[in-house]
Amino acid sequence: MAMRKPIMRIPYTDLLVPGPIVPASASTLPGAISALTRFFTTPPPGDLPNSTVVLTGAGLSVASGLADYRGVKGTYRVNKTYRPIYHHEFLSNHEARKRYWARSFLGWSSLHKAKPNGGHHAIRDLGDLGFVKDDQLARLNPRWALLLEEAMASGALNTEDPMEKRFRGLKTNPDGDVDLPDAPYTTFRYPPCPKCLHRPPLKEGGDKHLVKADREGAWELPSTAGILKPAVVMFGESIATQVKTAAEDAIDSAGKLLVLVNMGGVRGEDQFFKTLTEGQQGEEGVRVEQATDELLPALVSRLRREQHIHMSEAAGENLTTFKDMLS
Repeated sequence: MAMRKPIMRIPYTDLLVPGPIVPASASTLPGAISALTRFFTTPPPGDLPNSTVVLTGAGLSVASGLADYRGVKGTYRVNKTYRPIYHHEFLSNHEARKRYWARSFLGWSSLHKAKPNGGHHAIRDLGDLGFVKDDQLARLNPRWALLLEEAMASGALNTEDPMEKRFRGLKTNPDGDVDLPDAPYTTFRYPPCPKCLHRPPLKEGGDKHLVKADREGAWELPSTAGILKPAVVMFGESIATQVKTAAEDAIDSAGKLLVLVNMGGVRGEDQFFKTLTEGQQGEEGVRVEQATDELLPALVSRLRREQHIHMSEAAGENLTTFKDMLS
């Protein structure tokens, strides 16, 4: 059966109209911190638990040096002609997989050096506070190992400046891979799925698929299965049922939802703010446009102070009660 051509255009290049700041006072960093503090400290309605599930996108990691898909206006900003690989292309096209793995091979040398930023640490701290639930390729590709060595020697992989990377011959893409102009992508080799190589999967008719590797361990034709795929959801790929179920269960068992995405708006987000009580100051919902690596650590500091004050007041009340009992 021929796969249908995806109708979605990716990257999305039109401007996304951002929604309003909610509440209006949250347009500044101090105002956003105050609104989110009220959001986290106000008990949820009904019998919902007083916990928050966090939904994040790749934008949370931009401050760690990873390239982003969108600029400040919500449009695709970096390498505007770049087109990410689709799931059906990865599965059906050997040459496309070569290019994918080659670029990922180069990009990993930058990606693995990235460290958690203030936003990541703040989410961990929110969990601690109780607010949220919380080298084989080089052997197969000696020529590419040399290209990687040359790229590292040039310093192109040691800078986060896109212009300097480009000057040194590299393009960093939002998926974490690296585009090396004029690189011999067709020569790149990648290993097969080791499990499939050991025990080839069955076809619909019951016969075994053919999974072959050359003498050095690289996947080779005429293999009909055994494609090694990274544990990421590609464009056009369905989310695994167990992942979808786990996400739904997490949301169902939480009283609040915190969404952290790139600036520029998310289609359909306005539905979350339609039913808010007029004049609410963050108790029911908040929408802000602030950098997560600045906002979240500041929010954690405020919540820690709030908890400390609350505990001190509670201790004082208990001491007064104890004195009254003795009098």
